[in-house]
Amino acid sequence: MKAPVPTEKKTPSFGYALFTVLLSFSVIMIPAVFLGAKTQPLFLISWMVAIPLCMRLGYTYKELQAGMMQFITRSLTPMSIVLCVGAMIGTWNASGTVPMITKYGLMLINPKYFMIMAYFICLIFSLFTGTSFGTCGTAGVALMGVGLSMGLNPLMVAAPIIGAAFFGDAISPLSDSTNCASAACGTDLFETVKYQATSTIPAIVISAVIYFVWGLGIDTSGADISGINDVIAGIDASYKLGFVTILPMIAVLVLLLLRVPSIPSILGGAISGFLVAWLYQGQSFKSVVGYMWSGFVLKSDNSFISTIFSRGGITSMSGTAFLFVFAFGLFGILSTCGVIDKVVEPLTKKCTTRLSGMLCTVILGFIANITSASGNFSFIFTGNLMASVYDKNGLNKWDLTRAMSVGCLLTGLLVPWNSNPLTVCGFLGVEPGDMLRYMFTPFVAFAVILFYSLTNLDKKFSKKARGEE
Repeated sequence: MKAPVPTEKKTPSFGYALFTVLLSFSVIMIPAVFLGAKTQPLFLISWMVAIPLCMRLGYTYKELQAGMMQFITRSLTPMSIVLCVGAMIGTWNASGTVPMITKYGLMLINPKYFMIMAYFICLIFSLFTGTSFGTCGTAGVALMGVGLSMGLNPLMVAAPIIGAAFFGDAISPLSDSTNCASAACGTDLFETVKYQATSTIPAIVISAVIYFVWGLGIDTSGADISGINDVIAGIDASYKLGFVTILPMIAVLVLLLLRVPSIPSILGGAISGFLVAWLYQGQSFKSVVGYMWSGFVLKSDNSFISTIFSRGGITSMSGTAFLFVFAFGLFGILSTCGVIDKVVEPLTKKCTTRLSGMLCTVILGFIANITSASGNFSFIFTGNLMASVYDKNGLNKWDLTRAMSVGCLLTGLLVPWNSNPLTVCGFLGVEPGDMLRYMFTPFVAFAVILFYSLTNLDKKFSKKARGEE
């Protein structure tokens, strides 16, 4: 009996490859944008669109499945990291670490310098919680109350809150965004954060100067900060605060300074938070284990306080973890039959320099934000497409992660129907379209990376920028 003759494999034309990509991602983007459908199951549906289109090129299902599983394997590390982050957020809320940071941030509020204070409070809150949504929905809401009591334009109040929340998100190791960026580019999480910080911190400083000067012209004589005082009183009533509650944060910082890898560093923070919640806050061992799994739930007479600190847990990150698996699976299918290579071929020919690579990444991320209305989708889509372009042209992948931070995260604020501005503006009671003229932070961040790309100034102080690490 003769063995079956292998089917001849065809190289897809650019037109067929583009059609396959557009159809596969339309299944995801159209229901997500127009129906508000969850992205994760839509990726699964897209598999059933991509598989037959790729099989027409002569590939068997087993071959496509092998490629899919090979790509999914790449998602296991970032998936493990985000699940560990969920555990740490749960224990940090139970231990009083996040409440302690929040309290001292709110205590610094001075009506005379409201805009710059609101900016830095939200920046710190976002950095240590890893969520721009959570920052705007908690500390941001409290600060909106103060700003409105001063008779300020709500859009002026919301501007520093939103800008700071997304800047903190961009350089927080606890953020979905940074985890998506490192996953898509195959880079270490904490090293990705440090490299992004070399451009994000200058952008933060420039924006801070703008907010400071802007805020000096505001009349604050009628300010009422009683709402902030209520939040502080609620924190004091709900937690036993003190230096001990800061120890989990110190533990993570020490581990990072010792260059301990991402997962054990995050787990070190989670376990130290576990111990403080159990031995210092008086929570039962069983309860704290539950907080690691399903998140901390604060029982307080102040409903606002309960909302702020009831979050975290491994299960809270399951959506992001599954997104990695399903999205990488789709790219595995499309890459196995050469569709991705053919689609990025024009980019490969044009993105041959640091500047052109950065510009293509930012533009592609912005387009993905426009068409998908999802920041996480933009990260995964842009990262997987551009990673191969950077590899083929010998470009520095650290530059890719930095450009993605601007193109995939910050430019989303300029798309009124994108989930990022829609969500945070909803929390703060302002319209995304009205906020556009106040959203200068994406332009500041882009100007910084454009400056680096043109001058190569950062190569003088960064080995990663020189490609030596």
